[in-house]
Amino acid sequence: MNYRPFQPITSQHKTVTGLGLLSIYLVVSIIIAFIAPHADFASLCINILASVAIIGGLLGLLIYVARQQDWPLPSFLEVLQVPEHMRDQNWRLLALSLVAIAMPLLIIFTRSVLFHQ
Repeated sequence: MNYRPFQPITSQHKTVTGLGLLSIYLVVSIIIAFIAPHADFASLCINILASVAIIGGLLGLLIYVARQQDWPLPSFLEVLQVPEHMRDQNWRLLALSLVAIAMPLLIIFTRSVLFHQ
């Protein structure tokens, strides 16, 4: 067996990992927004914000499911691990994640109906 001594994650490592995740998150959101149909700059901005919110909501749902099933978070989400005593209640995480997914979809749907795009 390969035994390695436990090495705590340094603050600098957490910062670099967090910034890397944030940059990947934003790049994916911008790509999704450019793929979605848009007629003007305002629609493009709305699509970018909507994709950021939806991906954030999906990330919240992933964390919620991982907590419910007592699964460890994937190593790339290690930065998001919060100590037990500092966590929100699970129902609040679920509700906010669902709202973060539903609201942008509702806004985009309403815009398309009102402006017939």
